[in-house]
Amino acid sequence: MNIEKFDAIVVGAGQAGPALCEALSANNVKTAMIERSHFGGTCVNYGCIPTKTLIASE
Repeated sequence: MNIEKFDAIVVGAGQAGPALCEALSANNVKTAMIERSHFGGTCVNYGCIPTKTLIASE
């Protein structure tokens, strides 16, 4: 079994995940990204649900 080692692991490929991986890689940090379902997160794949609207509606 070949085990690969990373300096950082980013969990989730939402809005911040890919940008964070790119910034880390640009600084020579060996980075892995883990995403369970859809790359891009909820907003890109299903449409945003603004948190402030949900809180204000309660």
